[in-house]
Amino acid sequence: MSAKIFTILLGLCLALHLKVTATIVKPDSLINILKLKNEDLKERGLINYFRNIWQENPPGSLIEAKNELNKLVPNYSIPNKVAINYFIDNLYQSRLVNMKAAETALLKAIDLAQLAEDDYLLYIFFSHLGFLQTYTGNTIDAVSSFRIAKKEAIVLKDAYLEVVIDINISDIYYKNNFYNQSLFYLTQALGLINKHNINVQRLKNAIYNNKAENYFRMNDIDSLEKYNTILHDTKTGTFRLYSYRKRTDYYLQLLHHNYPAAIKNITALKTDSLFQYDDTDEQNLADAYFNAGQLNPAKNILTKLLAKEAQNNHPEVKLHLYRVLGEIAEQQSNYELAANNLKMALQQSEDHISRLTQMGNISAEMKIDDMEGTYLHKEEVYQRQRLWLILLVVMAIFVIVTVIMFYRNIKQKRYYEQLLFTARQEELAFINSHDVRRHLSNILGIIDVLKRSDDKYADYLQVEDYLLSAAKDLDESIKNISRKLDKQE
Repeated sequence: MSAKIFTILLGLCLALHLKVTATIVKPDSLINILKLKNEDLKERGLINYFRNIWQENPPGSLIEAKNELNKLVPNYSIPNKVAINYFIDNLYQSRLVNMKAAETALLKAIDLAQLAEDDYLLYIFFSHLGFLQTYTGNTIDAVSSFRIAKKEAIVLKDAYLEVVIDINISDIYYKNNFYNQSLFYLTQALGLINKHNINVQRLKNAIYNNKAENYFRMNDIDSLEKYNTILHDTKTGTFRLYSYRKRTDYYLQLLHHNYPAAIKNITALKTDSLFQYDDTDEQNLADAYFNAGQLNPAKNILTKLLAKEAQNNHPEVKLHLYRVLGEIAEQQSNYELAANNLKMALQQSEDHISRLTQMGNISAEMKIDDMEGTYLHKEEVYQRQRLWLILLVVMAIFVIVTVIMFYRNIKQKRYYEQLLFTARQEELAFINSHDVRRHLSNILGIIDVLKRSDDKYADYLQVEDYLLSAAKDLDESIKNISRKLDKQE
């Protein structure tokens, strides 16, 4: 029975890790995964492949798949294959509920992943270690493992992985009655989903259900009704959505003290094939019987729960079971049994308080981690903004330099044009003062001689050729000036 419960519990936790975008190929095709060129995708594909086998097939299938992988090693490059083999061993042993062997294999896998500085494998391995430690009741180490896994998720800059870890951490706080802390991490997870537009409804459903669980334990009927309504209004999700709805339905009946209806509904859920019935429901059924005054049915259920090995490392659960059994014995006037049960409850309480104290210290450290993560995110944003600012400054400088050079070129052009214009003016002035005036003076001199002549006709015949030559020279000088003016324009 305990093996079945663990398989369901860990399987549900692992299901949260099966990222939609991570399965690039069909999960049952090992060859296709090994053919991937991208080493990161290949590694993630292998992890998801073996986790799918772990969830959906008999334990022996893991060994067969591992042997198949080892046969293919010579033909394909497999990143961190030894660490992955230890991880497969861990899955196999955990399926058989050999928790010590499973943890030993996982610790070896972690050592190899640390040597390889593989952040993704470290995230996966520490997450699984947290699940194992949660099951065995090693709450303190479980929180520490999830804390390390969250650090790796931050390093990977993968908001999806951060969300999954926040949900797992919140679950540990919930089981240890730290309801406000649990709600804090659930709210943080939902904030990451909204901020990064993570469109995975099953994650939201898990968060809504876990919030409802916390509000049930806090006797907050209004908040429980809110999330019960949200779960009923949700149209999509996982097979767990049905269980979420049914469980929060009877939670409301319990808080409204409608114990007969709650007993009827919980009892019916035992035979409901769609509902994932577990020890939590059994404990709630016992509480309903007790509060309804049906002491013997409550006593029988509580006694069976205490006899299960799964409760051995969970003082927070046994505390409640012994306390209720003590109250039942007291009401049945069996004061000796009541005293023994309450004594056992006190022992469990002391153990639980000791764990809570240690969890408080780890919680403070996790707050620091959260602050460091926020700082890293802000620093990343600052770096991006700084790069954009540098780019804008460089572009602004480039524009300014371009404008200055353009203005300088225009100014130089105008300067040289002015020099050319002045030179041409001086050349024209020179032509005008030398060539034009010289030829004109010759013409005027000949005309003056003719005016003073006594025999103008005879003298004209003598100077006619000179006059014509001087006129032609004058005409040529004027044409020369005209050509230079045309060029200047």
